[in-house]
Amino acid sequence: MTHARTLPIRLAPQPGEALDSWWEAIAHRLGTTTGDVLASMGLLPRGSARPVDSGILRRLVTLLDADQAAAISWSAGPTPAQAHAMTLAHYDQRALVVDAQRRRVAARHVWGRARGSRYCPACLAASGGRWRLDWRLGWSFACLDHRMLLVDACPRCSRMPRHFPATTRHPLTPGRCHSPSENDAPPTRCGQPFEEVPALTLATGGPVIAAQEIIERTIASEQADFGVYQDHPQPSLALFGDLRALACILLRRVPDRLTDFVPPEILALHRQPLPEKRRSFDPVEETRPGRLAPRRAATAALAVTAALHILQQSDVHAAGAALRHLISHADGSIPLVVGLQWAHTSPVFDAIHLATLAPRLGGPDQLRYRTAHQLPRKPGRSAATRIAERARRTPTQLWPAWSVRLSPLDGALSRTIRPALSCYLLLIGGTGNFTTTARLLNAPVEERLGSHMTFRLTKRGHFHGISLGLLALADYLDQEGSPIDYTRRRTVDYRDLLPLDTWTQLCRGIDFEAGGVRRHQFARAMLFERLSGLPSTLAPAAYAPSTTELRTMLRTFETDLIPALMNQLEGYAAEFLTQQGIRDEPLSWQPPTDIIRDLELPGCDLRGIDPGMLHRLIRDERLTTAQAARRLGVSHDAVRFILQEQPAPPAEAKSAKWERGATVRRARAELPRDKFARFYLDEYRTLKWIAEHADVNEEAIKVLVREYGMKRDGKATRWRQIDLDWLRDQRAAGRTCRELAAETGFSLGMISYLGRRHDLPGRHPGKNRSTPETLTDNTPL
Repeated sequence: MTHARTLPIRLAPQPGEALDSWWEAIAHRLGTTTGDVLASMGLLPRGSARPVDSGILRRLVTLLDADQAAAISWSAGPTPAQAHAMTLAHYDQRALVVDAQRRRVAARHVWGRARGSRYCPACLAASGGRWRLDWRLGWSFACLDHRMLLVDACPRCSRMPRHFPATTRHPLTPGRCHSPSENDAPPTRCGQPFEEVPALTLATGGPVIAAQEIIERTIASEQADFGVYQDHPQPSLALFGDLRALACILLRRVPDRLTDFVPPEILALHRQPLPEKRRSFDPVEETRPGRLAPRRAATAALAVTAALHILQQSDVHAAGAALRHLISHADGSIPLVVGLQWAHTSPVFDAIHLATLAPRLGGPDQLRYRTAHQLPRKPGRSAATRIAERARRTPTQLWPAWSVRLSPLDGALSRTIRPALSCYLLLIGGTGNFTTTARLLNAPVEERLGSHMTFRLTKRGHFHGISLGLLALADYLDQEGSPIDYTRRRTVDYRDLLPLDTWTQLCRGIDFEAGGVRRHQFARAMLFERLSGLPSTLAPAAYAPSTTELRTMLRTFETDLIPALMNQLEGYAAEFLTQQGIRDEPLSWQPPTDIIRDLELPGCDLRGIDPGMLHRLIRDERLTTAQAARRLGVSHDAVRFILQEQPAPPAEAKSAKWERGATVRRARAELPRDKFARFYLDEYRTLKWIAEHADVNEEAIKVLVREYGMKRDGKATRWRQIDLDWLRDQRAAGRTCRELAAETGFSLGMISYLGRRHDLPGRHPGKNRSTPETLTDNTPL
């Protein structure tokens, strides 16, 4: 570069004028060449050879460095900011991308035009041939001032204007074609006056003008906030990336279905064949329509207008439906796939892409790509980490309040839908399949259940609402977390959960009937579900309901619960967790259901069920949980979960005799453990004798045997409990076997057996009772 000097005449640039147009106007005013003007400004060395071929002029039009801008300002008058505004860098990151190192436009980014320019004849006539900078943009196809379609080429030489910056060796006339003539030797300039070129007039308020207005408004504001971008504003460059991708889809797949978006005249210009002859300096031919900026303004107008029709929809799903309508018949199927990657697009376009494909996707894939959300998206790079963390915050069976809210009132078993819903929760935004999520949660479900259940829910019209509920829940867990580490809960050893002695003590402490083995088993299974989040079928074998009958009986266990018993069980459960080293977690927890209160879901809300009415149905009318659910019009699980959280109080008995468990309580009060052990173990009394002694029935005594955990030796050794010397003395005194059996609590046969075995004295038939005789096998009793 040479030292700059001030120009003798200064010419102010017009608003929006390009840098090369401005220096050509100065050269024309001074009657010299552009090379002299650029050398005087210090932008070119004097006597430079073939500056056009060297690319210096093209780089100046694209980007100025600080020294060049300062030299222009000192030499010709514009401020450095005005100088920069006349280069394509003015639109960098707004409508195109400039490679600052190479000082050129990235032509393959967002329809960046590295060379050439369209033009408006009326504007050139009004400005004296001054060239606007925005005509170089690939997004410029109409003049808003004169309502004209921009012209692409010179009608005389058929070349695109300003494909190369103007030569510096000859004086040039503004507003004329500077392309070299092919038929002249040496070549001369074409010289076609552009102001005389006819241009297509567009209708005011028509679709093409409206589309160009949106383009210019977006560039000016540097933000897209219309249509699908209302709730998700994007930078203007992102909009142009979306437009380019949509234009590529529409121009390649369904060009014949775009006839409704532009006037017939523009459509005819778009369909005109390109010149067969191609010269070395012509623009690169488009191998894939829409990938590069279209050569013709008509093509750009058609593609942008059709693409904006999609982007101006009210939301992403409406835009997806509009795109699906256009391309649904192309090549017999939708020509898009989920794995297709689009460069330089915004999340909104990716959402439209997925919304377009949503009807073709299966239920698990719809959850994976969040197609029910207002902004569907593909899983990110950190998806695996996020899903693993969400699995730690999720129980194997979805929380009761959520499962009841999301599950249909009928036709879905809790044993299958609750684990399935938890697996669906991990599919959202993840990369794994249903089997992978089931493995993370240790869920007892089959692989085919994932697609089968989504198919059933979709067929019944519930899957969309359930998906929205699960999306809200997944976002809540990802943001807020959970106070319970369910992965740790799933690995706790539950084999010693609520042993029989503890259960008996808990029941005795609140005067509750402990019942038999099954009641204890059901209490352990219920507590296992609440603590671990796992289904009861995965409980230790000692109390897992392994048969259908036991699982059915377990679903009615809640009718036996009372508030005092639940308080006892919860207190014990807290101690159990402490013994397992879990001290920083609540016993149970559920995410708030308020985040889905506005959704239309197939289930019911637990807060809408009147516990008092439910308690009356259970206690007064003695209905089962299934019968109470039908009476209230809710699901069976909803009734069970309410009774677990708010058990029904015990029924008021008519009298103590008929009060439930009163007999056992009387037996327990009459026969404490020590006294019962003396009768049952030391004296070996029969259950009947003990029952008569306590004035209760024999079944109550059997309950005490189970409660106290007592077990005595077999029948063959019972005689060892009797003092044989005492028995011999009693028989010698003349007492009968029947009298001794009544006193000792042994059977008459046992007394007779002992007499025969040990040759005890007894009376013979017909003899005096007081005469001692030896008791033989033939002695009548």
